[in-house]
Parts: sequence; structure tokens; C-alpha cells
Amino acid sequence: MGAISDDMNGIKFVHQYGLGLHTTDRVPDVHNPTWQKRQIDDFVEFAQLAEELGFDGLTVTEHHAPLMTCPSPHLLIAAAAVKTSTIRLGTAVTILPLYNPIRVAEEAGTLDLLSGGRFELGIGRGAPGEARIALGRDLSEADLKEAWLESLELVRLLLSEHDVTFDGKYFKVTRPTSIATRPLQEEFPIWLASGSLESMAVAGGYGWSVMRNFGTDQSHKEALDYYLQVSNEHGHDRSAANMMVERFIAIGETEAEAEANCDVFANTFNQFMAHYASNGRSVPKSDGEFAIDKKKDRPALTVVGTPDQIIDQLQEALDATGARRLLVETFTPDQARLFAREVMPVLRARNAG
Repeated sequence: MGAISDDMNGIKFVHQYGLGLHTTDRVPDVHNPTWQKRQIDDFVEFAQLAEELGFDGLTVTEHHAPLMTCPSPHLLIAAAAVKTSTIRLGTAVTILPLYNPIRVAEEAGTLDLLSGGRFELGIGRGAPGEARIALGRDLSEADLKEAWLESLELVRLLLSEHDVTFDGKYFKVTRPTSIATRPLQEEFPIWLASGSLESMAVAGGYGWSVMRNFGTDQSHKEALDYYLQVSNEHGHDRSAANMMVERFIAIGETEAEAEANCDVFANTFNQFMAHYASNGRSVPKSDGEFAIDKKKDRPALTVVGTPDQIIDQLQEALDATGARRLLVETFTPDQARLFAREVMPVLRARNAG
């Protein structure tokens, strides 16, 4: 199976997976290692199911708060890689400021080798507080931005060149260095999590793809147009297939079933938010995954309904944003089966060519 951004004439479905959010326990025992192991086991089983159901890709998120048992996305993708053979695998996202860029490049190469050339690296900034902790100093926003841009450039160099040296303010590679595990894919796919036109320009300049969850459909469309303009100016042939937008999916055979499924997910999500904020951390305002629809008391990214209603809502998102890739997350295997059986074929047929 080709890269997620291959084939600009159709749409593709990438299933996101936030470990812990898929529990059906009303009050999950989040500090219990047995409960945590079950979330990991469920993810590995779901990776095999997602491949059987025909999803084009599977990504895992990274969070560092109780309930979300996914602080090490690369380890989780490694487990999925040895249990699957065709589905594309990725991170959405690896929080780059928490790591040394050399290590991220090495592990990306390792995962590509392990998966037989099926890994796609998603990179994001994460919460500013986490970035400050990782760098070991209380930097200004300007300094954090400078460190972020340096880390992106170093990852790019390491994954595309040999004998890399780098003389940055925050990162230095004084001895010519080549990572020991180079990706099998000649044009290794990198996706940049973007919430601003500035980050869209960074991705366009590098020729990377983009994933978005923050903002209105109109802002996504404007960002895509800008991204394509910058990509073209830098000699990169990119299309709407290089942008994916995210949606949470609560689906049911009936409207009542869909609403009940949404209530279970919303309860779990709200518990995660409470855990996240329990140690004084502020909820990120620039991450659409954290945005809440206060009128309905559910994540703002949630799409709820029967298969026909989900089809209409996702088609509207595709038309309004211009994106040709959907990053979706269902929250039980039965919902994933229903989505794959009733929604994906219709949207693929409607949007072919």
C-alpha cells in the first residue's frame, strides 16, 4: 500500500487511536497496571482489525496524563507493526520537543524498517509547558519557537542526508553523523501538525504533509490554499491529498444508539480532561482535540449519527475544507466495523476521480 498522501484522485481514511479513550468503564481504574495493560492489548488487537476493515492507515496519539496510556507512541507502533502487514502506520503526533531530534530520526527509521516501509512520522509541538520541561529551562515563546524550528530542520537532515553536522543555538551535531537505521522509503513521509498559517508554510517549504484539527472548516480551506501556494513556490508538487483533518466518530445503527455511544466517549474524554488539568496544567487552546462543544458537553470534533448522517457530515467537511484525507477515531470495534462497512465505501465512491 502506497503512502497515505499517494493518489490525489481519491480520499483515504486514517484511524487515530488514543489509548484509554476506548475504554467502556464508567470509572476507569487509570492507575492500575492491569487496566493499563488492557488498553495496550486492545490497541494491538485493533491494529489488526483496522487492517482487516480496510482503513488506509492507523495512527496513535501521544499524551502524558493518566487515562491516556500512550506516552510512548513509537513503542506502540512497533507492536502494531509486527502484527500487521499492509496498513500504513504513523504517529499523530510524536511530540518532538520532548525528545532529542537524533533519537526521533533513528526511531522513525527503525519503525520504517520494522514495518517494511509502512511508517509515516507525524510531528507536533505539544503543550508549551511540556516543551519547556524537555529543554530544561523556562524559555520565552520566541526561544521555544527557535528551538522548535531547529529540531524540525535537524530531523529533516537526518532522515534525508548522510554525515550531518548542525550548529544550532539549541542543538549541535559537531561530528558528521548518519543515523544507523535509515528508512526503506526513499521519500520518507512526514506529517506536520499545524494550527497556523506559519506552520503550514514550514510544511510547504519542506514538502511535508499536514494534519489539522484546530479551527473552522473555512480556516482549514484557507490554510490548504496557502500550503499549496508555498509548496509550489519551493518546487514541491503537493495536493489536497497532503492534508488530513480530524474528526471523532460516534456512530450507531439508530440515532439513539449513536447518542448513547457518544455519551460513553464524552464521559471518558471528560475524565481525561480532569486528569490532565489536575496537576495545574492548563488545557491547550490551540489543539482541536481538547476543544469542547459546551452546549452539547462533548468534544467539538465529534460527529454523531447513523451511517447516513455520518456520511453527510463527513462529506460536508471534505467539501468545505478541501482536504482529501480524513483522520477519524471511532471508540469501539463494533463502531469501527459499522463505519468501515457503511460509511467508507460510500464516501470513496462519491469522491473518486
